[in-house]
Amino acid sequence: MSSQPSTVPTNALVSDPGVKHTQVEENVEHTAPVTKSLAAPRDLHDYRVHTPAYGPARTFAGQVTIYNRPGDEGMFAVINRYLERVQWIQIMAWRNDTDATQQYQVSYTTGLTITQGSDVTNGFSLGASYEGMSIGFEHSTRTFRSTETTSSKTTTLTVNVHPRSELVFYQRRFDFRDNITFINDAWGQWWNIGPWGGYTPLTTKVTSVNIMAEEYFTNSARLPEGPGSVAVDSVAAASLAGWTRQRDNVTQRAKNVLTSMGL
Repeated sequence: MSSQPSTVPTNALVSDPGVKHTQVEENVEHTAPVTKSLAAPRDLHDYRVHTPAYGPARTFAGQVTIYNRPGDEGMFAVINRYLERVQWIQIMAWRNDTDATQQYQVSYTTGLTITQGSDVTNGFSLGASYEGMSIGFEHSTRTFRSTETTSSKTTTLTVNVHPRSELVFYQRRFDFRDNITFINDAWGQWWNIGPWGGYTPLTTKVTSVNIMAEEYFTNSARLPEGPGSVAVDSVAAASLAGWTRQRDNVTQRAKNVLTSMGL
């Protein structure tokens, strides 16, 4: 991967010398102490849906290699990832109208599903970029496991439903949105990839991801919809290249990759 010189190299294509990119710094909102901004006591079992207290929170920002041939060319995805909501998904519900405790079995499965923009996987493994990711969640750290991201796991449990009662089984789901732009490393320079015939906005792939997590809980009644609020830490935006080229003038391989991802 080549370095990023401060001026346009003399061997850049004369058809498009590119334009200097000025990255607009975004304000990074950090969740305020719970006593100041959120209702207390905190209880993430109070509603079915919880959303970040200050709107979608950027929980990950970084680069993923799509391909890289040192000394020749490379392409990288620049990901800004936002947690939009956390949900309790109802897996099963039972009602016991007898005078004896009843036993039932329930199975739940972890894993990642791309619900929008799944053709991004023609360029790189989006799931792999989630594996091992840690986010600041409810004043703690939540790390996503391989069985929640790049593979899945099914677990079967036995539950007891007491006489004359109801039991609802919920599994936690994290809903993310990824805004992905691209860098082409070519002609001795890193280039943000602009649109066809221009420089802004950058060519962007938007994906939506649901992660069925390992957390579950049972409740004696269905949860109200909400939403409630959840404390989530935000991180700074991912760094972009210093220069941008029109999509028309990046390398052919980079163009082909973008096309394969539905762009």
